[in-house]
Amino acid sequence: MKILLADDDLDLLDVTSYALRREGFNVIAVADGMHALRSWQSDHPDVVILDATMPRMSGFEVCRQIRQSSQTPVIMLTALNNEDHVIQGFQIGADDYVTKPFSHRQLAARILAVWRRSAQGDSVQPVRELQVGNLYLDRESHEVRCGDQEVRLTPTEFRLLYILAANAGHVVNSYRLVDYAWQYDQGDPSLLKTHISHIRKKLGLPRGGVGDINVVPRVGYRFLPPKD
Repeated sequence: MKILLADDDLDLLDVTSYALRREGFNVIAVADGMHALRSWQSDHPDVVILDATMPRMSGFEVCRQIRQSSQTPVIMLTALNNEDHVIQGFQIGADDYVTKPFSHRQLAARILAVWRRSAQGDSVQPVRELQVGNLYLDRESHEVRCGDQEVRLTPTEFRLLYILAANAGHVVNSYRLVDYAWQYDQGDPSLLKTHISHIRKKLGLPRGGVGDINVVPRVGYRFLPPKD
């Protein structure tokens, strides 16, 4: 996951960048608001973390400009434990607020939380019949056909395949897959591996490349539909 971190406190910027990289994030670090806005435009980060008060352009103004055209998740940082600043941040579209000093593990958890909420919001409207490549699914009857072959899936396997097929070509976050397939929050993504393996086997999918369900490490799964 690509993170844009902007803060004019260079010591904090250096330490926080190092800590987040150790947590597995790809961090782009900048020291003022103008650079933050330019980096958001050019680097397309998954989550933006902004210090509220920076030179050249405040974090509030950067967030406001991002919100004019994008729903990229934004977390605001501030050394001021001030309710007015918190309210201002949320009013211009910030997704979360962290007051300095903060735990780097807590910040990492908040990054994942806002990103998950964003990914879940990017959902596809369910339809009864879905056809992707040579794969056909009927949401009401749970009928599945791959080419001319009818395939029998369990209800959980069907729901997993349906959401992957509905988002064909795009990565679906593991937590979103769990929430949709098992119909409850806070499920365990480790449950996915076995079910995805069963789906691959039943459909006779090739391993890797077009026609397979590919794992994206630490993120989720992507279905590359088979050709007609």
